Amino acid sequence: MTITKKESNNPPENQQPKTPVDEQLTPWQKANLEYTQQRGQEPGWSPTVIEGPQADPEEVNEKETQEQKVDQEVDQEELGQRPEDAEPASFSERLPKVKYQRQSLLYRRMVTIILLLLVPLLAVIYYVSPLAKLSGVTVVGNQAVAATDIVKAADFQMDGALWPQYFSKGEELKQIKASNPRIKKVSLGIDHLNHFKIQVEEYQEIAVLAHDNTYSPILANGYTLSETMENPTEKLPILENFTKQATIINVLNAYQSLSEELQEAISQIKYTPTSSNKELLLLYMNDGNQVIVNISNMKSQMKYYAQVAKEMSEKGVIDMEVGIFSYPYEKEEATTGSDEETTTSSSVEGDGTTPEE
Repeated sequence: MTITKKESNNPPENQQPKTPVDEQLTPWQKANLEYTQQRGQEPGWSPTVIEGPQADPEEVNEKETQEQKVDQEVDQEELGQRPEDAEPASFSERLPKVKYQRQSLLYRRMVTIILLLLVPLLAVIYYVSPLAKLSGVTVVGNQAVAATDIVKAADFQMDGALWPQYFSKGEELKQIKASNPRIKKVSLGIDHLNHFKIQVEEYQEIAVLAHDNTYSPILANGYTLSETMENPTEKLPILENFTKQATIINVLNAYQSLSEELQEAISQIKYTPTSSNKELLLLYMNDGNQVIVNISNMKSQMKYYAQVAKEMSEKGVIDMEVGIFSYPYEKEEATTGSDEETTTSSSVEGDGTTPEE
């Protein structure tokens, strides 16, 4: 009797039979389940959660393909492209778009042609119209200089071409400035389409020069005008005994450095140089006093004038040549008279004869 060993249908110990649940697990779930079983623990999730009918892989792939196709069609529509497998649009569908594109292109071309023809036409019309010709000149800012003299010096051609005269204005402006020493600045602008407007700025008169019983205005730049007048301008100091332009300019610079109150207090400036001092001035004040001062220290010394004049009991002379001191006119006259008597006495004694022996 032969005894045969019956093969066991049980799987090996290290091999567990596969269950339907195992086939439904994901690789991560399988690895987690095996790890927890080795440690003798239960998984924190239930395998029954994933139980249910399995999705057919072919259906899943087909669904993904359809979604990709839809996304591709949407992207092509956003880019203005038609899908490759899309049926070509019919002529009736494409006709409105073609017509719109042709009309837009025709409109752009028509506008371009009109502009190219219109711009030269407008330019020609402008240059032959009165607007392109100079119709008038206006002068503003002038006070002592007559507007007619300025226009005459500019020598603009009325009814002549506007723009050529405007762009060559440099020479005309130089002529205006050279025509009258009173003019400090001059500029040219266009007003009312075809009018010139000449803007003028003049030098102000700051003093008058006395000479030959007449008076001539002195401008702020030190220039003495050749025009004369019999009476001096009010509120302007009178310069007397000046012959050199440089000296006049130095005196005016010193005068303008004074305060406005001091400038208004001076009525006359007389140049009284000596052999030892070429800068000596004698100022006649409106309050009746006289001031002896140097040109170079007029600003530093004259600021004390009001204080010194207030302390004087009577009108007189304030000497600021060296230091500052004052004395009344009576003392000056007495001193002058005493000097004359001394000089006369000395002369008599010098001419006298010696007594006879």
